[in-house]
Amino acid sequence: MENGNVTFKYRDYKDDNKKKFMTITAEEFIRRFLMHVLPSKFVKIRHYGILSNRNRNLKLKRCKILTGVILRKNEVEEIKLNARELLLEITGIDINSCPCCKEGRMLTKETLLPKICSPPKIKTKTA
Repeated sequence: MENGNVTFKYRDYKDDNKKKFMTITAEEFIRRFLMHVLPSKFVKIRHYGILSNRNRNLKLKRCKILTGVILRKNEVEEIKLNARELLLEITGIDINSCPCCKEGRMLTKETLLPKICSPPKIKTKTA
């Protein structure tokens, strides 16, 4: 701070992330700084829902596809497929169709869980 002006360093993201210096009046600096201070009892929520960190890019791509937004070239990456969709795309085999007539649909009636065995008991010698 010098002569009622404040000089600070910042990163200019538009200019290839270059670090630059800016000099503004002390009042303007305080005004800009206080814009980042939340009122008491407020909690800052960064992102939630579609914009949450988990799978954000995948969810945004799906939203753009569903709304008909034109995707840029770098956004036209393949969306991950589940095992059934991937097998159908690669081999042309639909694992949900009946293997005999190829017309009916296979339904899951019961899931068999693996049999869990207890570990064998180790005999110890007693003295």
